[in-house]
Amino acid sequence: MSFTRRDFTIGVASSAATLCSGFAGELLVGAANAAVVPAVKKTRILFNENPLGPSPLSLSAIESNVSMLSRYPLAEGPRLEMKLRKMYGLSYHEATGELALTPAPTLEGNTDLLLGVGSSEILRSIAWAYGTQEGNMVEANPSYSAVGDATGAMPGARLERRIVPLNEAGRVSASEMIKAIDAETKLVVVCNPNNPTGTSIPLSEIESIADAMPKESLLLVDEAYIEFLPNAEKVSAIELAKNRDNVLVVRTFSKIYGMAGLRVGYGVGAISVIQKIKPYMLGRLSMSMAGVLAAEAGLDDVKHIARTRELYQKTNEMWERCFHDAGWKMTPSDVGFCWVDVGHDAAPLVSFLAESGVLICSGMRWNLPNHVRISMGTESENDQLLRGVGAYKLA
Repeated sequence: MSFTRRDFTIGVASSAATLCSGFAGELLVGAANAAVVPAVKKTRILFNENPLGPSPLSLSAIESNVSMLSRYPLAEGPRLEMKLRKMYGLSYHEATGELALTPAPTLEGNTDLLLGVGSSEILRSIAWAYGTQEGNMVEANPSYSAVGDATGAMPGARLERRIVPLNEAGRVSASEMIKAIDAETKLVVVCNPNNPTGTSIPLSEIESIADAMPKESLLLVDEAYIEFLPNAEKVSAIELAKNRDNVLVVRTFSKIYGMAGLRVGYGVGAISVIQKIKPYMLGRLSMSMAGVLAAEAGLDDVKHIARTRELYQKTNEMWERCFHDAGWKMTPSDVGFCWVDVGHDAAPLVSFLAESGVLICSGMRWNLPNHVRISMGTESENDQLLRGVGAYKLA
């Protein structure tokens, strides 16, 4: 069965109209919650957004280049790529500041880097690139299922989805993932740290999954929240991606960098993998000038990352006290959101909080109605959550 770019174009329209997956599913849940919120200031702690927003350096970069917002980032995109390549020890060519209208010369080494409109564009492109193969894909549950959902909804999909439950600690189980892998496995997805549980696994376990995979398959490691970990670069799978032909690591500026509305992400992996998914990407003209400028500047602001981690630590301590007092079970979290089992259908809690202006994410997104996922807010937003939970318990 052949699959052409025309099939892809037709499929994009079809999938956009019918697909409720990954972040799209969360948006629908959020819209349902927002519908019952009265005209009060909303505390929006359901989308895992950084309440501190972008770095001051990022905002300054946008403000200083407002006149450039009418332009495509044809020179600025390559500058951001070069900066990321330097960070990860990849080969690069110095950006000249001139318009990069032609492809860059062939890079030395086997590893490439790809920018995307958030990590979402890259994840969706992986689904298109691998989803029409015969075989199976392996993913954990509950986890961020954007790739699996997109693969299942696309025209011509032939990959069987093999869902592996998390272990009792709410972590991705490497041993169970390996059991699900066989000679027909084409794609394995690991979200580390995991969304929605907020848990992480050691790099050694990710490497064991890679060892168990067929040579021509792809291990996708979604590291959207990796920067929340204090030893992020030591536990990241990027070094694994630099040394394996079948590992791709995807990251985003949406989370700890606070740029969810600016839509910038990137992937690091073998040149052969990058070339396979590139035909399904929108290309350099799809990038936002504001996003590219903000991302380039934000990489330098280590203080902003430190402030975000500090807010997370304070919020995490508040969560532990709050949910312990409420008699609920919170999965220990490594990142800026938490996963809570309230012991019964959480729909009344979600509605009660929404009516008071506090929006949290229902576990129904993952067909787990007793759970909720709550993102960190500012100190005042966290206080509003505390008051709301207290009022709910007294109601």
